Amino acid sequence: MAVKLFSLDEFPDRIAVSKLEQYIEGGVFFLDFSRSLKVIRVLFGRKLPFGVATGLFVPVVHQGQSDGGYVISVHNSDPVFKVVRQLWKRHHPSPQATPSETADGLKIIADFATQFPEDSN
Repeated sequence: MAVKLFSLDEFPDRIAVSKLEQYIEGGVFFLDFSRSLKVIRVLFGRKLPFGVATGLFVPVVHQGQSDGGYVISVHNSDPVFKVVRQLWKRHHPSPQATPSETADGLKIIADFATQFPEDSN
């Protein structure tokens, strides 16, 4: 599934993300620039600290969390692959955002599983 990025009027300083065509109202996930992006590199079929960037593990945070613990995968064939890397170069590190309301842990899990089914295994 391709990653979708959204700009939301109610969160002007944050970038929403989903692998659905639309985010879940009240269960939005944002790119979490307070944590590091992990670049997966491969050379001759082996994962190494150098080589071709084939994927990313992108930190995300639920709108009801102050500190996220989730990551999503983005393959280098995804149209937003380069955009995500550029965003991290521009915005990382950033302070954690404070949520206006705290979400229940089960809601966060359900929202993540719904929006990122292939990343919730």
